[in-house]
Amino acid sequence: MAKKTKRSKNSKNKKDVQKRSLEFKDDMQEYAKIEKSLGDRRVIVVLPDSTKKMAIIPGRFRKRCWMKIGDIILISYREYQTEKLDVCYKYDADEARLLLEYNEIPSFFGGIGTGEESKTEEDSCFDFEDDKVEINIDDI
Repeated sequence: MAKKTKRSKNSKNKKDVQKRSLEFKDDMQEYAKIEKSLGDRRVIVVLPDSTKKMAIIPGRFRKRCWMKIGDIILISYREYQTEKLDVCYKYDADEARLLLEYNEIPSFFGGIGTGEESKTEEDSCFDFEDDKVEINIDDI
């Protein structure tokens, strides 16, 4: 079978990787970290002052930009609803590291770009004991 060349009709189309300019926060904007996905384009985010609020992902990000738990985003406040925020921009891992170097985001936003939530061990309400009691079938 023939190898695909650059100029053939069915050659692979490689995307040109362009570096984006780093976007900093403006008035009525803040950096946040995604903590939980609620579905229906809604997420719970943690703000730099450790408060948790609900943010809405706009439709322009739909199927173009995937957001995971642990990602750093730029949110904007609403003037008429203080408990809801709007997502403006999603930072990739390299941009988030640069923000951390510039001291724009707090250090507790650690684990940047991994897409994983900081996992904590939860204690269950059940206590399991070593139940290695052998049951003899003849006794039954």
